[in-house]
Amino acid sequence: MKIAAAGLCHSDLSVINGHRPRPMPMALGHEAAGIVDELGEGVTDLQRGDHVVLVFVPSCGLCEPCAEGRPALCEPGAAANGAGTLLSGAHRLSRNGQQIHHHMGCSAFAEYATVSRRSVVKIDRELPPRRGGAVWLRGAHRCRGGGQHRAGARRVVGRHRRPGRRRTGGLARGQRGGRAANRRGGSVG
Repeated sequence: MKIAAAGLCHSDLSVINGHRPRPMPMALGHEAAGIVDELGEGVTDLQRGDHVVLVFVPSCGLCEPCAEGRPALCEPGAAANGAGTLLSGAHRLSRNGQQIHHHMGCSAFAEYATVSRRSVVKIDRELPPRRGGAVWLRGAHRCRGGGQHRAGARRVVGRHRRPGRRRTGGLARGQRGGRAANRRGGSVG
């Protein structure tokens, strides 16, 4: 896919500073939107030119969490993320003959990304990828306002806050909701 927009996340910074050990070298970036440029073998539900956003845990659709409707806790997806591969176990990146690992199956800090079909969600073609990615990512990845500005974004397109939600600092914020379950599952995105 051709990357149209990508966001810097704490998960990327945690790999950089060593708090989240991952195999190296690794191409970072997992919060992104783009346009399908080429299709791999067997992909029939997308077309060249479709607008898509990336998800940070690919879902196999077969493991217990996936079967229970909890694809963010996909066991093979978490294992692939930890190994720095695509969901299939493949590595599709290299430089000068050296294998480059995938960050959360996405590696979106590039002009193009090779990803598993299980790592993309199709969005409406009428929604520009830069806007669609920003709005969609805000809810799905729990990005915080202001962080995008510190990371160099000129403008935050949309912001969603759940009614009645209190702002708290640090770890307490990340422990609420699905993030705590993701932590126990070994994959926080």
